Parts: sequence; C-alpha cells; structure tokens
Amino acid sequence: MGTAPEPQAGRGGKRGQRMDAAGSEMDAEGLALLTATLDQLARAHDGAELTKALDDFGFPEVLATSPREAASSLFTAMGQAGTTSAAFQDVLIGNASGRLLGPDAGEAQSIVLPPVGAATAGRVDAGSITLRGLILGQRTNVGPLLVPADSADGVVWVRLPADLPAERLAIRSVAGLDPALMMAEVTATGPADVVLGGPAADQAWRAVVAAGRRALAYQIVGAVTAMLDLAVTHARDRVQFGQPIGAFQAVRHRLADAYVAREGAAAALDICWEADDEELAAMLAKSLAGRAARIAATQCQQVLAGIGFTAEHPFHRYLARALVLDQLLGSATDLPAQIGARLAAAGTLPRLADL
Repeated sequence: MGTAPEPQAGRGGKRGQRMDAAGSEMDAEGLALLTATLDQLARAHDGAELTKALDDFGFPEVLATSPREAASSLFTAMGQAGTTSAAFQDVLIGNASGRLLGPDAGEAQSIVLPPVGAATAGRVDAGSITLRGLILGQRTNVGPLLVPADSADGVVWVRLPADLPAERLAIRSVAGLDPALMMAEVTATGPADVVLGGPAADQAWRAVVAAGRRALAYQIVGAVTAMLDLAVTHARDRVQFGQPIGAFQAVRHRLADAYVAREGAAAALDICWEADDEELAAMLAKSLAGRAARIAATQCQQVLAGIGFTAEHPFHRYLARALVLDQLLGSATDLPAQIGARLAAAGTLPRLADL
C-alpha cells in the first residue's frame, strides 16, 4: 500500500491559480515555491528559531497579502513537521481591527485565547477584569496582551501591559500532554483598560476566532497526515505470514478510514475562504479536523501496534499535538452542538460551496 497523497490546501480560483481572501492571485509556480520554502523552514527550525526564520523570510507580509496561501502552506507544514512558532499570533493579530491594535501596533502583541470550554478569556465588571486564558505562539519579546472578555454589555477587548506586577499578572508555561507546543496560561486581576466595545468588539472577536480555527485545523490536518504516513510506512515494511501487513484487508480498512477522515477535513478547509458564512465554515473545518485526528489516532495506532506506544517512535508526538490543538477554540466534541444550535437559530442552511 503506497503512501497516501498529501491533502491540498485549497482548490479555489482559476485553473492553475489560487484566489485568496483579499482577492489577490498566486500562480501555480508561486504557490509551489511558497509551499516548498515554508515546508523547508518548518522542518529545519522550531519554536523561537522558526519564528525568527519566518520573520526573516517575510511571512507576516506574505500573510497580509495572501492570507489563504500563507496560512494553509505554513500551518500544514508545521503540522507535518511537528513544529511550532509565533505565526499563530500573526494570524490572530492580522484579523483584528486596526482600532483594536491601537498605538501599540508596532509591538509584539499577543491575543489571549479562552481556556478550554470557555467562550472568552475573562470577565470585566465595574472596570476590573478577572482573566484566565491561554497564549499560543507568544514571541520571546513579550508585548501587550489583548484579551477578549465578557461584560454586561457583551464582548469587550482589554489591553494589559506585559510589565504589570506579579500580583496583577502571571504567565506560566503549560507542559501537559505536549510541552513542546510552548503554550502558556495567563491569569490577571485588576483595573481593565477597555480598548474596544460594542458591536465592533464582537465582530473583531468573531473574525479572530474564525481565523484561529482555520489555522489550527490546517495544523491538525498536517499532523494527521504525518500519523497516516507513519502508519502506511509501517504497513508496507512490517512483514507477517510472509507478506507486508498492508496486504491484509483489515489493515487497509483502518488506513482508509483515517485517509477519508483527513480528506474530508482538508475539503472543508478548502471552502472556508469562499463560503457565504465564513464563521460557520471555519467551525465545520475545525470540527472535522479534530474528528480526523481522533480517527487517525485510533486507526493508525492499531496499525502501528506496540511500536506506536514507544517513546522512541515519533507517532506519539503527532498524536499529542493534534489532540491538544483540537481542544483550542472548540473541539470536535463541542463544535457539532454549536453548529447545530447556530443552524437551528437561523432556521436556514447557508451555502458552503458551489456544487
């Protein structure tokens, strides 16, 4: 059984071209060069080193002009390589409004994500914030924190300086299942500098969440691809009863299940950039990516058998990365119910793709 084909990041636009969300086009040659370069950087570097390499390459500028191509290529590559960087914050910040960024736009700001299962990262009452959230992709030079928080008037955005005293702001590394992800937990209390409120604040938060879900889904799909490739290679190389185990129908069915789940998530990501309801499309893609990770975790582990449990084998790294990323901004368990509630409230089914 040969190695499964790589998922394509997008199929929209003219033949031989891709149309990004900003309306700009990248021809097939330019896309291939971008994809190959980002893949090489993601495999050669990790963490702060990858962040620096991406900054030197000009990734934030590429992301601003071609968000679809930049995000799909990089986050798929990081998922397959098992690496991480501050590019996730570039995606989040890039989808926040200019008014939200304010006078600190030149600084390395970080957007605080809600803890698992929560809708926002904090609560503002009587001019004071209570914050508990997560930071993924924070840069070494810590800048102001931008916090989406609930209030009596709906979602508001609060800016917290990173140099607040320890009794007001605490940032600690989160090890957990995937310490290499370099995620941090942030807690804070005290006066709140609200920089955006009203409908604009809610709109900015929805745009940030949709962009974050897309990026996470690409990274999860990349990790699923790596898990599937490891299982396929093992099925091809491992010999039992005089033939590779990939020749047995039961093994083929397991790999096919993982492959179909991965392709479904990749297809959902394709339509994210062109759907009438971009937020719903991002929810669907993130949900299907998490589902694909769980299917691949089960089926590929069965194919790998005991070797897949060992610390020496790389499978566990991709498994942990996919499962942790699935929990951020809604998991494969939580999002289907949210999608159903959204559709029921609207009373209609939006167009997600032209058939």
